[in-house]
Amino acid sequence: MLEACASTLGREAPRQYALDSLSASCLKNPLYCATVSGREVATGPVQTVGAAVASAAAVGHALSPEMMTSIKEKMKECANNARTEVLSRLKGTFEGLVPKEAECKAMTVDAQGRSVTWAIRLGLEMHEVALACAQAKLGELGLKFSLKPRYRFNRTSKEKSLITPEELAKLLRQGGEELKGTLEPDVVIHTGDPLQVLVVYDFKFRCVNFDQEPVWRTYPPGHRYAGERQGDIYKEAFGPEVHLIGPREGVFW
Repeated sequence: MLEACASTLGREAPRQYALDSLSASCLKNPLYCATVSGREVATGPVQTVGAAVASAAAVGHALSPEMMTSIKEKMKECANNARTEVLSRLKGTFEGLVPKEAECKAMTVDAQGRSVTWAIRLGLEMHEVALACAQAKLGELGLKFSLKPRYRFNRTSKEKSLITPEELAKLLRQGGEELKGTLEPDVVIHTGDPLQVLVVYDFKFRCVNFDQEPVWRTYPPGHRYAGERQGDIYKEAFGPEVHLIGPREGVFW
């Protein structure tokens, strides 16, 4: 899954993100945690669509309240499973069952051989497990979805366009500057066209206080959306059905 985290080898995560999962660092620089984009269920030529058109198209594919509840519960289950699996795999690594603040700031090496904080590594590994779980569970429901699709979003026109995996790879090779300000939700359920979004889910995993309710990050200074919350931008781009998913309070094993 999270195959390509293109940070400079050996570079420590910025201090202000030391206790957060990978998502916080990605808000500042998409190159830091760039992933292989979007396991698209439906692919095709790059298109651009306005919010009104996308909303109208999605109306005919609206999910029932019962289905929405079922999907959200399954996503929470995936978050729980991800936390449990990763912490179980690392049992004995930390002083307790979960890392303390100092341990989250400590440096380690991720699966790609890069020097990162434990906060970043845990976030990467938990996202990998959660996304694999989401793929399996959404597939069982017969839904059309994409994992980690990346979008350009024009706030003035409200238009968004999908960045294909091929274009993403090219932009990464060129340094990734054009990716700054793009949006990359974890799970997008759609009509069969990733531009016609029905619901968005984003996983968040804390490094400390694992059992606290997750919160949307605020975009850092210098970012296109500096000072605004990630969830608000997602709702502006994808519609009101945007949900933040974290492990349930108090659930570890």
